[in-house]
Amino acid sequence: MKKLKLVSIFLFLLLGFVAQSKGQNVFKVQKEFIKNEVDSVFQKMLVSAEELNFNGLSSGVDDKHEAGFITNGKYYADYPSLISDFKSNAQGISHQDISIKDKKITVLSPKNVLMTASGVAKATLKDGRVITANFHWSFVYELIDNNWKVIYSHQSLAK
Repeated sequence: MKKLKLVSIFLFLLLGFVAQSKGQNVFKVQKEFIKNEVDSVFQKMLVSAEELNFNGLSSGVDDKHEAGFITNGKYYADYPSLISDFKSNAQGISHQDISIKDKKITVLSPKNVLMTASGVAKATLKDGRVITANFHWSFVYELIDNNWKVIYSHQSLAK
């Protein structure tokens, strides 16, 4: 009887370890899939930013948590105030070119992702002048209704 109990306990533990290791492998595969999905959303938002398409840019944001946004040292309590400032600051710009130098996507959970990026933005003014700036960005994405959305961002210019 003792042998049966020991064998049963051993099998139970063994199955637990096997199931746990398989679960971890699934999450590794899932992480790569999530990274690709988030990067795809990020790339679409970059194109919208370059084209000064504020509706396209806004489609990748969800402010339901009211986490706030920080841009160049200024805190915005909500997304509408941030995008309003973006629109105001974009007057006189014909288009932008944004080059990403470094980017890291970290999957925190199946529904939350942190992305950091740095690069160079070149804004061409309507009079032909070009303004160049190095930047650093951080974004927190959340899976909301099967779509990855930015729920928080911190953007700053490099000095």
